[in-house]
Amino acid sequence: MLDPTFQRALLEALDRYPTPFYAYDWGRVRAQLARLREAFPFARFFYALKANPRLGLLRRLRALGLGAEAVSLGEVLRAYRSGFGPDQVVWNGPVKTPEALTTLKGREPLVVLDSEGDVGRVARYLPGARVLLRVNPDLPVNTHGHLATGRGESQFGVLPEAVPGLVRTIREKGLTFLGLHLHLGSALSRVEDFLEGYGVLDALYPQVGPVAVLNLGGGFGLDLPLEALQEPLKSLARLYGAQVWLEPGRYLVAEAGVLVSRVVGLKETRRRYVLLDAGMTSLIRPALYGARHPILPLYPREGREEGIFDLAGPACEAGDILAREVRLPVPQEGEALAILEAGAYGASMSLTYLDTPRPLELLWTGAGWEVLRTREPWERLLEGEEA
Repeated sequence: MLDPTFQRALLEALDRYPTPFYAYDWGRVRAQLARLREAFPFARFFYALKANPRLGLLRRLRALGLGAEAVSLGEVLRAYRSGFGPDQVVWNGPVKTPEALTTLKGREPLVVLDSEGDVGRVARYLPGARVLLRVNPDLPVNTHGHLATGRGESQFGVLPEAVPGLVRTIREKGLTFLGLHLHLGSALSRVEDFLEGYGVLDALYPQVGPVAVLNLGGGFGLDLPLEALQEPLKSLARLYGAQVWLEPGRYLVAEAGVLVSRVVGLKETRRRYVLLDAGMTSLIRPALYGARHPILPLYPREGREEGIFDLAGPACEAGDILAREVRLPVPQEGEALAILEAGAYGASMSLTYLDTPRPLELLWTGAGWEVLRTREPWERLLEGEEA
């Protein structure tokens, strides 16, 4: 649940800012980082920008000693804009275009190679670049299919049997080989999934030998017992003689963020609906992943009749539902709800579908509100077009 001080601040924000808006509790981000550092004091952390890439957030995380993990040219440039240096940025992902490689020549980040073709392209455009090789462990991890990047049929990394040969190729092509990368997927809550992944790297050691870095990605579920991974990680690092790198994203920011939306009205068909001014354009995770977000009423509840509602947005899409079968005190028009655990992949995946401006984003510092991104002006949606 929300920190009471942050919850009171949300009520203040409702009097000052138009809805829908995202709001983030910086104190919660710091608390999550402290949990990670307590569990893995030997690790170096690179924040995954895709979870939430706001510059104001990145600058604060950099000041706390984190690096950045990027998946696109835009994210690399955003990391640089917020003050990260090339040796503080890990560039991941299966597609690295000639445009991106050319743009980054001379200020290349730490590159994660994702395929044999990737090895050749990076060697051609960024000779001598510092690289890691991503291993696809071919494991059936327990998460939504869209998030299971460590399954053998996914488009990420190279299968274990191809790793030794590609390590030799990387060295032959003059790239600076730092080590191996492993990312099993996102929102993983089973310790066993991680242990099986680490086991794949353990089995590769005789063919790969010592390396400087083992980048073991992120994907930590919010309810994952981190302490259960400490000794397995230490053991793997000792085997390879490597430093451990980790790439948390959602774990740091998901619970820190909420999407605040006002009630436009109530409606009843075969189901009862609360109609909101936020929908899938603001938060697409429920439609895309079937994600379930807790709902907190930001209005008086005492003495009200309760009902079971679906929360629907403005789009002409049957899938524009932010939550199903939520028990709520019956809200009135103009009252507000907070959609919780929305700090990751909420605003960063927001859309301008239906010519909908992307929402305002705010940061609660503990002393007051700071605007991380203003609400997108409607006129900006027309830029680049001719009438």
